[in-house]
Amino acid sequence: MPPKTERFEMRMDAEALALIDNWRSQQDDLPSRAEAIRRLVEAGLRRQGEDREMRPSQTERLMLWMLAEVLKQNPEYDNIETANLIQKSVYGGHFWALKWELVGILHDRTVSNADVSFVADVLDMWSFIEEAGETLGKADRSKLVNATGPWNDKPKFSGFDGNNEGLYLSIATFMVKEMNRFERFKDRSLNSHSPSINRNRAMLAIFEPMRGSLVGRSLNVDELIAILQ
Repeated sequence: MPPKTERFEMRMDAEALALIDNWRSQQDDLPSRAEAIRRLVEAGLRRQGEDREMRPSQTERLMLWMLAEVLKQNPEYDNIETANLIQKSVYGGHFWALKWELVGILHDRTVSNADVSFVADVLDMWSFIEEAGETLGKADRSKLVNATGPWNDKPKFSGFDGNNEGLYLSIATFMVKEMNRFERFKDRSLNSHSPSINRNRAMLAIFEPMRGSLVGRSLNVDELIAILQ
């Protein structure tokens, strides 16, 4: 049974039609304009997918080979297997193998400024929460626990879930361990092993209006309760 199709109309200027007519005149079966447009659209969509593949030019292949060879000659370079893989992939045209093996380098991931800002805001908020929690007196600590639960006796940032919030965990880990920001969290795991995004968003909505007043002072117990409840 042939696939179901839908009819639609489109308007094109004379220049575009001339290009299409020129293309169809070069085809063996001289397709109609409608068929020519369909083929060109399909070819364009296929090409879009192919462009995601790694297809270095001849010059880039030579550069890859030479750089790998330079690395192999460096006595301080201890990852000879990767250099060999690069050269073998270039020689055999197996660039797919590089994407398989070097997933941390050859990937399509992008990190948005919004995601980075969110993680930074969460880490900033928890820095204030932890600092305030550590300095509470006995009466205020008891008040906090009674209002929010015994797990907040000394509230600590649990991190982001590695299974479901991997992007946020990756950003936080890079900030803390590679950029040396928010050093309070440096010597701990930032994998919460349970989702935390929704809770942190709700907490930020309460914390952010307070943030401007936290100059030279810590959160008080009532502010902690408002954030942690």
